[in-house]
Amino acid sequence: MKSTAKTLALGAALLCLLAGGMALPASAAVPLTGTAVSLPWNSDNSVPAESIEAGTYSSNMLLGETQQLSPTVRPRNSTDSVIYLTDDSSVLTVSNSGVVQAVGVGTATVTAAAGNQICAYTISVSMDSTMIVTEMDLALSSNTIYVGNSVSASLQVRPSSASQYATISLTSSNEKVATVNSFGRVTGVSPGTATITAACGSVTASTTVTVLAIPTEATTGGTVSSGTTSANSGQVITLTPSYVVLKPGATRTLSAKATPASASQSFTYKSGNSSVATVSPSGVITAVGTGSTSITVSNGKATALVTVIVNRSASASSGSDSSNGDDAANGDDDKITLDPTVQTIQDSTDHEVVFAQSEVPVITGDILNSLRTTGKTLCVVGDGYTLQVSGKDVRNTTGELNTSLELQQVEQGLEFVVNDGKTVPCSARIDLDKSDYSRLYLYNETTGKWQYLNSYKDGAITLDTAGRYLLTNENLRFANINWTFFIAGGAVLVVIAVAYIVFKKRYWFW
Repeated sequence: MKSTAKTLALGAALLCLLAGGMALPASAAVPLTGTAVSLPWNSDNSVPAESIEAGTYSSNMLLGETQQLSPTVRPRNSTDSVIYLTDDSSVLTVSNSGVVQAVGVGTATVTAAAGNQICAYTISVSMDSTMIVTEMDLALSSNTIYVGNSVSASLQVRPSSASQYATISLTSSNEKVATVNSFGRVTGVSPGTATITAACGSVTASTTVTVLAIPTEATTGGTVSSGTTSANSGQVITLTPSYVVLKPGATRTLSAKATPASASQSFTYKSGNSSVATVSPSGVITAVGTGSTSITVSNGKATALVTVIVNRSASASSGSDSSNGDDAANGDDDKITLDPTVQTIQDSTDHEVVFAQSEVPVITGDILNSLRTTGKTLCVVGDGYTLQVSGKDVRNTTGELNTSLELQQVEQGLEFVVNDGKTVPCSARIDLDKSDYSRLYLYNETTGKWQYLNSYKDGAITLDTAGRYLLTNENLRFANINWTFFIAGGAVLVVIAVAYIVFKKRYWFW
């Protein structure tokens, strides 16, 4: 008790001294001389960092993942702030707060510096099995084209979740016959056959394209000798017509004849692409979908090809002066009416063609082809947004783009879906009426997380991937933190402090 009384007396004396010092006027403090006392809360004092340690972190990350770096700076009251740098931003990016995101496959080093002290984080980024392409299928809208014409390649990868991570190159085995660009557009250069190959690492897929010379009409009887002889057979098959142009649903009958007269006149017919045109055992061609293909005719000794072009924007015709009755019966019915949007794009003298969204609910393959051939830009005006597609950004004309965007206000911001999850055939620009957001995210179905894309400026977004998008001002990298733990921890600390005060109250001054 004596010790306690002494302690209480000393505490009271100190309080009196402090109170007296605070009560002194400023003028009374001026005469004091001696060494100034540096108080720990004086903002003018700087405490340099003496060391910095990396702390716990993961040296291996999956593509798309993030992690928070937490270096330990000593002394703990150091006033030096921590700065983060990456030596390869194509593999790792790092924010000012030390959040690292894996954006590419490889190894990179992030350096944390506090004053003159540094520490390094070496991190390797890889892909999991759902991000790695194991199989591919490559197909052309038609495997037969004329010199100067083009077709589009379509590629499917497995697993499908790897499509957004795959880097695919397209090559032609003979660019003197056919070329292919990075968007899968195959163009005929000269007659012959070439192999188009898609490669993603060690995984490849191939298909062949046959390029034909542009046919000319026969000057007698409308027949063109398009047959070929097999080795030592001496036989030739002559087809009438030599090429066919139809609209979807139209038909044309082939007439075949083999020479010499002793050759078999029994023929088989086969379509190179039944999704474009089919052929019956008797040689009746039926147009199915737009594109081009070839019909192979054989009598067992010799073969011949007839090219079939199915096109909504052309009049039905053939490479012969045919009078089979089909054309005569159809008359002007073979004239094909263009899609109104396509017609407007082709007829417009302006570079930009504007429609309401209700007029163009879907940008079809024909519209995409028209934009690509004319180089014009289509603007579709919807409720709260404008969607723009430039002909130079069209990758293929086999897909479609839904122009409807349902802008939904959610807790984090503004959410919308692009093309209902289907592959986007072109790059599109979306201008929104709302521009009060700063960050754009895409929902990653594989990881079940929002993936940060870029900052959102001037109300404009350029997209080439289908999926769920979110505009927000929040940093969703930390959106999933469970703050309940921290609140509960704070409550526990308050309870402990109150209990301590109650327990010690009888020894305190009040």
